This record gives sequence, structure tokens and C-alpha cells, in this order.
Amino acid sequence: MKKWSVLCLLLCVGAAQAEGAKEPVRFPATARIALDAEGVPQDVQANPRLPVPVREAIEARVKQWRFEPALVDGVARPGITHVRLQACAIPQPDGSLRVGMDYRGNGPGYADDALRLPRLPYPPAAMRAAAQANVDLIVAIGEDGRATVQSMKARRGSLKEFKASLEAWVAALRYVPEEVDGRRIATRMRIPVEFHFTERSKRQDPTAAAMRAPECAAAAGQPDDPLNPVVLDSPFRPRETG
Repeated sequence: MKKWSVLCLLLCVGAAQAEGAKEPVRFPATARIALDAEGVPQDVQANPRLPVPVREAIEARVKQWRFEPALVDGVARPGITHVRLQACAIPQPDGSLRVGMDYRGNGPGYADDALRLPRLPYPPAAMRAAAQANVDLIVAIGEDGRATVQSMKARRGSLKEFKASLEAWVAALRYVPEEVDGRRIATRMRIPVEFHFTERSKRQDPTAAAMRAPECAAAAGQPDDPLNPVVLDSPFRPRETG
């Protein structure tokens, strides 16, 4: 997420609280979770870039979640995973916040407290040629947090105009790996990528989407981030994330 987006979140939530506004602010969120051998969160640390009231709400909610523990030789072990959320904050007249959130996935965390994957630039040559494509990336995250492409497959269009840009983008990604019993582990994830042109009039208004239902229920709808990774082999599978 760009620095200005984080700043916008801080300013928008703060201004809305100060003015007693009720318009929601929709945003991605992340948290680090230390789990015991039964999959119960023992420590939850929401992303420090988020406003304090939002962090407190996320930490309180995530502590109630439960995960399947990691197994080593058939024995359950403690560990650390990182969760991704789609969240929404509604300022209340008394200055408090009502925060809604929806589980998006868990696995390795983003390095440097990032809230989402970095922007994927459209290759200039592909843009000039009006080339479009939907691509599924399978990415390996090593114990050192570095990412490498395992495979890429076009679901629509051709890879030819996008392959080099995708490889360079993945090579620049950095993660905080999950841990099992104090040791970092490698994981794999699928990242769906879309290269296409969208008419400005057809773009979704995130504020309007967030207003569709109380308690920021739109946080459970279509994610704002088109790059919504799915971790394929995290040893910590969620059991309860309500």
C-alpha cells in the first residue's frame, strides 16, 4: 500500500471522529498472530500503521479466532502466522469507532508492515498494444522471505507481453515467513493478476459499497485489492474466524 494511502486512512478516520461523521472508511488490515499448540491465539499484534482504535478492535476480535495447529511428526506445535483482513471503520457520534472486518487469508506476512502487495505496473509495450490478460501466478516464499515464480498461466489473453514484468515484480516481493516451533517455514501462494482497462464510470465507489449495510458488512464483499493472494499450504488453517 502506498504511504499516501496509509496517511489518508489516518486522516480520514481522525477527521470523521472529530466531526462526528458516520461515513465508513474501508481499508485492508493485517495482524501477526502467535498461536499455542492448540491453535489458540496467545498474542495478536495488528499492523502498527493502523490507527490505535482500529488496532485495538482488530486485536480483540482476532484473539477470539481459532486455528488448526501445525503438526510436526503428528505432534501439534505452536507457531506464528499472519492474517489479512478487509476492514471498515464507522465513526460514532461519541467519538468511538465501530469496526467491521472480514478474514481474507493467512500465511506469511508482508515485510515492512505493508498492508497489501505493491502496485503491479502495466508494461508500457502491452499498454501501447492494448494487450490484456488474466494470469494465475504460483509463487514460492522461502524461509528468507524472498519470492520466486514457480509457474504462471494465462486464464485470458497471452503471457507474452507480461511475463518479464511479472517475474521482476515477484522478485522484488519481500515477506515475513510463518514459523512453526520457532523455525521459519517456506510456503506457496497463488496470486491472481489482472491486466485490463476499466472505464472510469464503471469503477466501484468503495465508500458507496461500504455503505450498503450496517457494521461495514461490505467488508465481506468484493475486495478493493485486485491482488488477493491465496496461500496454498499454510500449516495453520482457520477453524473459527467469525
